[in-house]
Amino acid sequence: MDVVFQDASRDRREQERQQIFRDRFVAETPPWYHGAIHLGFTLLTTGVAMWLCWTRIHNAGLEWLLVIPIALFGNWIEWAAHRYILHRPVKGLEMIYKRHCTVHHQFFTHHDLTYHGHKEWRALLFPPFAPLGFVLAALPPALLLGVIISANAGYITVFTMAAYYLMYEGLHTLSHLDDARHPYLKYIPLINTVRRMHTIHHVLGFMQTRNFNLTFPICDALFGTSDLDRGLVGTLFNGNSNAHMRRDLLPHDPGIAVPQLDSGGSEAAKTV
Repeated sequence: MDVVFQDASRDRREQERQQIFRDRFVAETPPWYHGAIHLGFTLLTTGVAMWLCWTRIHNAGLEWLLVIPIALFGNWIEWAAHRYILHRPVKGLEMIYKRHCTVHHQFFTHHDLTYHGHKEWRALLFPPFAPLGFVLAALPPALLLGVIISANAGYITVFTMAAYYLMYEGLHTLSHLDDARHPYLKYIPLINTVRRMHTIHHVLGFMQTRNFNLTFPICDALFGTSDLDRGLVGTLFNGNSNAHMRRDLLPHDPGIAVPQLDSGGSEAAKTV
């Protein structure tokens, strides 16, 4: 990034802490863990769900238009879950919050978003139960639409949500690829926007307040959590540029407390 968010001493502390955490995390990874198995389970879970639904959809026609509102609903779920569960300690869901903030956001910061080797996929991908949970969560609305509209509508709902989860993991992984090894990504519309906004989200001082969409920043633009000062279309096609970044975020350290750096591990960070 070519924007200065904070002073050099804080930058150094963050980078040193990130490297220490990375080394310890990889060293403590169980010997039985392999990223390919982790990824394979994700692909198997979502792929089987999509295949089962696809084989049961017959002569859908206009019912396929349901993909649009279902995908938009998925975008809202992604944004809301990221903002209100992954970045806030909700009673009963604290382990999800801790895993996301104290593992993913310590392993990956805007100083270094890249991963190296399959052991680091454990910090990148959602836990194996996540895709299964996402598919199961799609069942109630699918059953409802199946009763109200048709069986096709129910199967299309599960199919779309499973496909959305795959897109989520795919775009999130693209956001953590090394710029030097994959320079072409900066030229692909929408994907370059997603990658830039995710980099801003991984600035430790912004992670609780900005850029909660990990796919396309539709809800970030609509609900005012984007770091950009522009409308929906402008946000979606912003690309790599910081020209439209909000002026109050651009010049200096935002001064938002980061528990792991500023309060000895306390979880009393300021949230908005």
